[in-house]
Amino acid sequence: MGILKDVLRGAADALFGRKLTCACCGAELFGEERFCPHCLKTLPFNAGFVCSKCGRAIAEEYPVCLECKGDMPLYDAARSAFRYEGDVVRMIKNFKTGGRWLAEPFAEQMLPLLRADFKEADFLVHVPMTDAARKRRGYDQALLLADALAQLSGLAHERELLVKTRDTPSQKELTRRERAENLLGSFRVHERVKCRGKTVLLVDDVLTTGATASACARALKGAGAKRVWVLTAASVPARREEREKRPNYAQIVKTP
Repeated sequence: MGILKDVLRGAADALFGRKLTCACCGAELFGEERFCPHCLKTLPFNAGFVCSKCGRAIAEEYPVCLECKGDMPLYDAARSAFRYEGDVVRMIKNFKTGGRWLAEPFAEQMLPLLRADFKEADFLVHVPMTDAARKRRGYDQALLLADALAQLSGLAHERELLVKTRDTPSQKELTRRERAENLLGSFRVHERVKCRGKTVLLVDDVLTTGATASACARALKGAGAKRVWVLTAASVPARREEREKRPNYAQIVKTP
């Protein structure tokens, strides 16, 4: 069904232009909206309880999720527009595999979070790819997302500031700690003077464990950034066992 939706959407785009159809279901629109009323009601917006640190969905209002409590991220705070569930998973995959135009609809949903929580940011950067990875894909989706968000918000996008120095193996099967080790030393800052004393907003498509965002924050803070905030289109919710049954916060023991 998801593939059929994308095919129909592509046909509608070719005939009528992307602004006239819903970014999710392809339904016809009659204004500047990017999502139809039905999708605005049913898409998994990340609007419930969230961890104050990583911004991922949690079951109840607690200061931080268990994963952040056990291994605190290096960035100062993160937020996301959607939970990485349902149709959002399909949209993100489409965004990574040719659907460049999705940068604008995602950025429009991220903009209210920027204005509410990150309005004091000095500029944007994106989580970069290596040149080789960008050539294989044909584009850098995080760069497109940050460009769209910069245009909407008026914040500058320092496109060349953060550099990925080496390709890293796939992280899909790695634990949080293994992801951090995999990424160690893989990002550096070009023109470090631009970071000194600044609050940097780091943009990416998905926050999974936060390991990539932490690796970028390490490089940015190492170059003198005062704060690093993270804003993504979507984030993977906290672990199922945490969402379904949260233990007494006072009794949680930090794991080594």
